[in-house]
Amino acid sequence: MTTKKHSTKKPARKKTTTICPGARAARMPAEIHPMLATLVDDPFSDPEWIFETKWDGFRSICFINGGKARFVSRNQIEMTPQYPELHDVAKQIGAKQAILDGEIVALDEHGMPRFQLLQPRVGRKSGVDALRGKGQIVYFVFDLLYADGYDLRNCTVVERKAKLAEILRPANFIKLSEHVEGDGEAFFREIEKFHLEGMIAKRAASKYLPKRSADWLKVKTIMRSEVVVGGYTQPRGTRSYFGALVCGLYRENKLHYIAHVGGGFDERKLASIYKLMQPLKSDKSSFVDAPKTNEPVQWIKPRLVAEVKFSEWTADHRLRHPVFVGLREDKDPRDCRFEFESDTDKVVGRAAKKRKP
Repeated sequence: MTTKKHSTKKPARKKTTTICPGARAARMPAEIHPMLATLVDDPFSDPEWIFETKWDGFRSICFINGGKARFVSRNQIEMTPQYPELHDVAKQIGAKQAILDGEIVALDEHGMPRFQLLQPRVGRKSGVDALRGKGQIVYFVFDLLYADGYDLRNCTVVERKAKLAEILRPANFIKLSEHVEGDGEAFFREIEKFHLEGMIAKRAASKYLPKRSADWLKVKTIMRSEVVVGGYTQPRGTRSYFGALVCGLYRENKLHYIAHVGGGFDERKLASIYKLMQPLKSDKSSFVDAPKTNEPVQWIKPRLVAEVKFSEWTADHRLRHPVFVGLREDKDPRDCRFEFESDTDKVVGRAAKKRKP
């Protein structure tokens, strides 16, 4: 994957003239709750579906208004100040008002997305100098929800993406997330070849819904999960700050223990995470059943979300060989719930059955 340089000459702004059949005249929404994908176990091919890259970054809704771009996370946290590189996004959109859905990604020197490169931004009020010389911030846009007086969420995803392609002028800092039609299995093999996080499958006729849906599916190349940090253990030997994060997931509004996460840290990560945990210290465990730990534990309030990779789920719902990937501030801890892979054939078949009259 590589990035291309574009001319800095300001283009003539395109007008949003073509509106899809399902568009509805409306004022620009002040808030968007993003559509989420259901996790399935295997890639598949189907002419009624399109397939996109699952970008390894932070999901963000972008509001274009008055020549300015505002970025908001999926849990409604303001992200704009952390990404000054995206200041000119509005200039690349041929609409006075628009709402985009996409992913903020950091690319390494080879043009590959690296979630770890986003970590210096976590907890900061400004992104200035956070990534100097370490990566390139790009907003990969995969959906258009509103444009110049029209709500497009009732249009199909292929209609919305066609409209998006019409008004978007790609640049180094904003790009269209391309898709392929039908052949998801071949596309997934390419995703694996480049060691990307996974693939998103979208039913071509799907409308945009503010919830998790079987019309959008995700297939991961490796096992990853967003988990809630409920405590940390004392370090052993020469380890500094803490030994492991004590993590869990919610089920029926109760936090259940799933893993000690002690791998994947360097000295800088240990120090920064330890600092974030100090104001959250608590005398009580937030887990429904406090887990046993090999070392003394300090409980914290369940406010931090970490992303971890692991080899598999055990029979008693524990993570095997978990490794820390990074912190996430774009997700509410209460949304971190048990999510096991569903059978692809059953989910796709069920969606097809619902569409029959």
